[in-house]
Amino acid sequence: MIRAEVQHMQTGLGRAVWGVLKGRSWLDTPGDERFDHAGFLRGQLDMTVIPAGMAAKDAVYRQSLAALLVALDAVDRAALTAWLADINAKGPDRPA
Repeated sequence: MIRAEVQHMQTGLGRAVWGVLKGRSWLDTPGDERFDHAGFLRGQLDMTVIPAGMAAKDAVYRQSLAALLVALDAVDRAALTAWLADINAKGPDRPA
């Protein structure tokens, strides 16, 4: 249940960021232009070095969004771990 909610949050946040970076909403983007938004976001948001000339406000915005997406990934992994632990407690040799 938690994993489904996290997926919805990731999708919503990803589509909102897409709209900001592309200048139009996800829904207003033609289907053939909607490529892997997760890969696009990682490429646009993951920064270990700030690109030359990027304003500090843009860098903070992008880094904050990247941190939110990473936090949602962590929640997703923790929920899966908890579910697997429950399955394991019921029978370590049963299929997950």
